[in-house]
Amino acid sequence: MPRSRKKLITEKTNLLLTRPEVDSEKLSKLLDKKKFNTFIAPLIEIKKKSYQFNREIDYDFLIFTSKNGILNFKDLKKNDRVVVIGDGTYQLAKEMGIKKVINVKGNSSDLKSKLRPLLKHGLSILHPTSTKLNLDLRGFFLDHGCNYHPIGCYNSSMKNAHAEVFKNFFHEHKSGLVTIFSKKTADSFKNEIKRLNLVENCKAKRVLVLSNVIKTELVKIGLKNIFITKEPNEKSMIDLIIKISQKRY
Repeated sequence: MPRSRKKLITEKTNLLLTRPEVDSEKLSKLLDKKKFNTFIAPLIEIKKKSYQFNREIDYDFLIFTSKNGILNFKDLKKNDRVVVIGDGTYQLAKEMGIKKVINVKGNSSDLKSKLRPLLKHGLSILHPTSTKLNLDLRGFFLDHGCNYHPIGCYNSSMKNAHAEVFKNFFHEHKSGLVTIFSKKTADSFKNEIKRLNLVENCKAKRVLVLSNVIKTELVKIGLKNIFITKEPNEKSMIDLIIKISQKRY
């Protein structure tokens, strides 16, 4: 009789997604359900805020440092000159029909490097952003003699929206991947890990982040299995998720 062959069973990878609900749902749908068990536990809450804006003021260009700015600023016009950070923000701007968009890959430091040679005294820059003032960007534009106008059109706060899902991921699964997309999310993650006494449960997990800045924050709670994406965007994160999930540690 021919020798029977055993089917090779591939164990699914457990994956914790910590972005806001809509973004996490979108990312989950882009992954193969046969290979990943996704757990959605947003650690940042975004809420739209009312704001005052005078369209009669002439701005030289607008900057968006995240998708949240574009999503919550309702006075954006198709002919506005726009500078954005990140592929996701760029893609959203193009989907909204914005014609003049410059994409800066990286973070605020890369944005400053890109804009520095273009700035002139007296330029007026509009920045739809969170209600928390970005003192770094404010100082940068003021140092170059520019008029910097931040508009707080949304509020970003640290909140563990699905605490039970978060806890169960660490208690019930010895191994798994965790994705962290921003420094603020990393801060919220650290707070929750310590508050829920999950530091030891977390050490065996592999944490995937977009930058060394995020990694530096997570090292502070003793995490060692931290991997950085090649590019600071969602596509590069998906590539890293697939790559790391195929390795056995």
